[in-house]
Amino acid sequence: MIQKRQWRKDHCDGHYAAAIFQYKSELAVKFREVATFACLDDMHRIKVGEPGFPVAAAERGRRVLVRDGASFEVGDHNFTKFSLVPSVALVNGIPSALEDSWYCEQVIVTLKEGAFEPSSPLRHAAELKQSLCQQNTAENPMLFLYTDGGPDHRITYLSAQVALICLFLSLNLDYLLATRTAPYHSWRNPVERIMSTLNLGLQSIGLMRQAGDETFEKDMHKCNNMGDMRKKASKDDSFRTASLDSVAPVKVLLSKYFKDWN
Repeated sequence: MIQKRQWRKDHCDGHYAAAIFQYKSELAVKFREVATFACLDDMHRIKVGEPGFPVAAAERGRRVLVRDGASFEVGDHNFTKFSLVPSVALVNGIPSALEDSWYCEQVIVTLKEGAFEPSSPLRHAAELKQSLCQQNTAENPMLFLYTDGGPDHRITYLSAQVALICLFLSLNLDYLLATRTAPYHSWRNPVERIMSTLNLGLQSIGLMRQAGDETFEKDMHKCNNMGDMRKKASKDDSFRTASLDSVAPVKVLLSKYFKDWN
C-alpha cells in the first residue's frame, strides 16, 4: 500500500525515472545469464526497550494487539535509547521475460544497532558484497542496483559514488548500473513489498535489551539519547562493546523471526 503522505505526491521526473527502470529491467533480462539484479532499502527503526520494560516494535500510533482477558504489558512510545535498523536487500531472480514475476529469489535482512552501526554507503556496499558471495552470485560480471533517494543510497552524492566504485573493483565487475527512484516515489522500489510483509511480522511484538554489568548500567542510566551514548563510547571503547552485546540477543531473536516469517 502507498502511505497517505505519498498518495498525492508527484514529481516532474516521475515518468523519466519509471522509463529508466523499464529500460534497465529489459537490459537485465537480455543478459540474465550473467547478471545480478538487487533492490536495496532500509526499513523504519525498530525500538528496543530497557531491561524489564519491553517496547512495542510497531511504529508510534499503531495499535498493539492484546488477546481478550490478557493484561497490556508492553509499552508503546518513541523515547528509547536503543533501536535496530533492518537493511533489506531483494536479490531478484531475473525472469526470462519482462512481464514475468521479479519476486522469486532471495531476501537478505541485515540488522544494525542505530547508535554505533549507522547506515552508510560503504557499509551497504560491504553488506551487499557479503550477501552476493553467500549466494554464489558474486562471480556474475554485471550488477544492476535499484534504490531510493536516501542519503546513504543517493547516487548523486560523492560518498555513494565512491562506495559503488569500491564495489565495482572488489567484485571485479565488467558492468555496474545503479539507478534510483524519483523523489516521493520510493514506493516504486520492489523491495518495499518485502518490507510490507516484514512489518506484519513486527506487529504485537515487544522488545527489550539484555541487562549488562553494574558499571555499564550506571553509565547507561546517565545517557539520555544516542548523542550521549556516542560521547561516552568515544571516551570508553568498552562502553560501545557492552552496548552492542546488550542488544545482540535482540538481533538473534529478530533474525530467527524474520527467517521464519519470510
